[in-house]
Amino acid sequence: MTSLSPRNKGIITGALMIVSALFCFYVLKQPFESEYQYIGYSLYVAGIIWCLAAHKKNAATTPAFKEFFSTGFKMFVMVTLIMVVFVFLFFYLHPEIRDAKFAENNKLLLQEGNHTPAEIEKNSEGMKRVFLPMMLAITTFYYLFLGSLITAITSAFLSQKK
Repeated sequence: MTSLSPRNKGIITGALMIVSALFCFYVLKQPFESEYQYIGYSLYVAGIIWCLAAHKKNAATTPAFKEFFSTGFKMFVMVTLIMVVFVFLFFYLHPEIRDAKFAENNKLLLQEGNHTPAEIEKNSEGMKRVFLPMMLAITTFYYLFLGSLITAITSAFLSQKK
């Protein structure tokens, strides 16, 4: 039986993360950004550990840290790519989420009492221009950072010689 490549494990992990996010949003009726997103993060961490543990199991000798990290990198970059595309499509197909965030922000600015309606509208228009690129940048950074961190920690643990 052939082993799955890190890329394929990343695709499987990314798909499971998307399924969990969609399940929570559509079936459980939870907001996209709720405590239920930790299910996806847990799947991400589990996927990285699965990939690295399988790499150790399939190796004849204990691989070095850089070999583990390289394997994990291939996996978490694929997950990051999948999740960035998913976030783009999700927010593109659900502008009501974005609009609700803008309405909440406008309400808070209005309550402060030191902004004119024209300033609030101008602020809202500026936020609309940067919302999607900002969400994509945050998603990319978060998944790359978390993937690097989990991969480095797991690689250090697994590459130790007994």
